[in-house]
Amino acid sequence: MDLSRFRRTKKAPASPASSPPAIVLPDSPSDKSMSPAKADPPPTRRESPPTPPPLLTIPMPMTPRSDSGSKSPFRRGFHPFRQTQKRARSPAQATFSLPATPVTGGPMSIVDSDKSLPMAGDQPGDNTTQGNPKPLTMPAFLNLSYQEIESKFLDLNWAERFRINEAMSNPSPRYRFARVFGPEIKNRDRYGNIQPWANNRVKLQVPEGKTDYINASPIVLQSPINPEGKPPHRYIAMQGPKAGTAEHVWRMVIEQLQSPAVIVMLTETHEGGVEKCYPYFPRMVDETWQVGENDEFGDGFRAEIKCVSVEEHANGAIEARQIMVHVEGREDMTVWHLLYRKWPDFGVPALGDLESFFELMRLSREKNATEDNPRIIHCSAGVGRSGTFIALEHLMREIDSGDIDKREPIAHPNPDIDNDDIIYKTVDALREQRKLMVQAEPQYHFLYHVLRQHWLEKHGLMEQDMQEPAAKRLEVDDYDPFI
Repeated sequence: MDLSRFRRTKKAPASPASSPPAIVLPDSPSDKSMSPAKADPPPTRRESPPTPPPLLTIPMPMTPRSDSGSKSPFRRGFHPFRQTQKRARSPAQATFSLPATPVTGGPMSIVDSDKSLPMAGDQPGDNTTQGNPKPLTMPAFLNLSYQEIESKFLDLNWAERFRINEAMSNPSPRYRFARVFGPEIKNRDRYGNIQPWANNRVKLQVPEGKTDYINASPIVLQSPINPEGKPPHRYIAMQGPKAGTAEHVWRMVIEQLQSPAVIVMLTETHEGGVEKCYPYFPRMVDETWQVGENDEFGDGFRAEIKCVSVEEHANGAIEARQIMVHVEGREDMTVWHLLYRKWPDFGVPALGDLESFFELMRLSREKNATEDNPRIIHCSAGVGRSGTFIALEHLMREIDSGDIDKREPIAHPNPDIDNDDIIYKTVDALREQRKLMVQAEPQYHFLYHVLRQHWLEKHGLMEQDMQEPAAKRLEVDDYDPFI
């Protein structure tokens, strides 16, 4: 028998022309692209027009295997896959490789036969009758391969491109995805191609004839599984303010939020020598700033903001500032400003920093007045890191509540509905409210991986407890894809 036809041949590297078209819109991987290009020195002639905001590109750096530093905490979960000397191949365009999640012959993964099976009736809050418990199964969307997740991200990008193309061809201001226009608006944008949708933006309460624009979008997310049983999550996603828009932030806080309010800041003011966010808040205790001294809008608005205290949490990963806001004629307002310092400009939080990331979510909820009070979430452009934070917190609730395990995967005749991917649906819903939320592919993969690990941890399982065919096993002895 001629066995030559069964020999594996090396695949030729994909040419750039064969790669799926990238959205030329905003951001880069995980706010990576959020690094605005350095502008040339301004000309000396005073009559030169102001330079428009820079556009964002999406660089696709590759992480070499030789650069793998310390091992991430999730390495323990992949040791059982060292059964073969073959390695899973990662798509060429990924900025970092995530291991393909275990794939089984069916839509759900199953627990190893020599392990005791958790039963759905054993889970807290499960309404399954004790007389008829059912084996616990992992939701299908948490068991997708790397390539399947990558394909879904491309689908999201095409849907976004379609929305933007429709907006460009539809001049009606009432169109759902209408664009914002105007020279004053461009001057307030940090990046020239990231703006809120015209019909879903926060409007400053200013006198008629004044520009009410601020680069911020109200976000409302209903539970994808039990919308009637859970209140919606409410946020305001905004860009990192510029020097000329810093006072607009405090005006928005006073107009839109109740006391105590919460601002979550996911970027440092400068990263890589580039300004990502103007320092719009007092850093030191007893430091006091005046807002509205130049009466920009001609309505006499004045406010005083004062840093009352500074606390550190999670070994310095979080700086929590209590800020008092005083406006004449109104009650004083408390604002908690939470600065997270462990999210790198060119990546996602390291797995070793996840506990501090979850602590940030918990603090932001505890210090907020009510669930109905929106929390302001921002990074640099307000789409990459901000969208990832919002999506992850929103979807973790579905796992924590147990609702994700109560779904009946065969209850509906339409298999697409049986296996709804709530991560995909949530990110799509976010992008319908603000462009490019969860902008970069590594951030999108990050959602699947963290939610999968969260589901396993909730049920006391580890990766080695999940079966997978030998052809899909990974060997990761000397390579940590999360470094």
